[in-house]
Amino acid sequence: MCVLRLPAALGRGLSFGYVARAEMRRLNDEMIDLRVPSEHLARWALETPAPAQEATYSALTFALRTEYAALTTMPVPELLVAEPWQVDRDGFLRQPRGAVEQFRLRSSRVVAWMELFIHFRERFPTASARVPPAALDGLAQAFSSHDTPVEAAVDLLVRESVLPEIEEILSRTLAYPPLQALLGALRGSQAQRSAEARRLAAPVLGEMKGTRLWSVRARIVATATRALLAARPLLDELERGGFKVDRRRAARGFARRLEEAVSELPGDRVLPAGLVSRLAGSVEEGGGQRRDA
Repeated sequence: MCVLRLPAALGRGLSFGYVARAEMRRLNDEMIDLRVPSEHLARWALETPAPAQEATYSALTFALRTEYAALTTMPVPELLVAEPWQVDRDGFLRQPRGAVEQFRLRSSRVVAWMELFIHFRERFPTASARVPPAALDGLAQAFSSHDTPVEAAVDLLVRESVLPEIEEILSRTLAYPPLQALLGALRGSQAQRSAEARRLAAPVLGEMKGTRLWSVRARIVATATRALLAARPLLDELERGGFKVDRRRAARGFARRLEEAVSELPGDRVLPAGLVSRLAGSVEEGGGQRRDA
């Protein structure tokens, strides 16, 4: 039996393939065991060609770096300072902790990808010997290059739109058993986590009026363009490994998620109808519609 230890927060509400440990107060002690039968891992190793194993390693590298960089898109300090405290029924002041909980859950995801990356390298040193292309860092760089809380909050909307689509691609493409198990665990809380992240980001973005509207619009288009372009090297690696990737389906899914996210913001419409869809289509074709920014 192959065992991978992951943060327990990812396993709450799950039962298949997971063994929960006793609840502890310290986050470092909250772990679960992700169990994958050894024969499944051995079968994958025997049936998967070397290029496909290398592509799997590249995908894990991409996810590790991107998840780590995307962690900073939640402007937690700004939220803690701006959000007023509340008085409970006993008369005590209470600071809302939604932002802290969101950051903790995102941190748990990062640790999970780190553990999965280490797990793969220890068991498949030959596939891990090929250094993934530096271009795989593009999305991580896009998510770590913000100067203000507003820019970070805009990037968060893009993050919650593009990363689920990337996870869908990995789920449909790669058969590596521990990766499939982890993606199954993450999928269980994805919708709720994304909705809560958007709710927390809304006060930072403020009312969509005047200068604020135009600055947010320009940032969304710029970050969305960078995200779409930065996802290409991962798709190239998967195709190099012999996998078929439906790029148009992924681009359409990203556009749909992002347009749903911005439609929830208060004030005037942030993006003209279909702008992100057109942008996704033009980027996939190699062009660009920067004039729309």
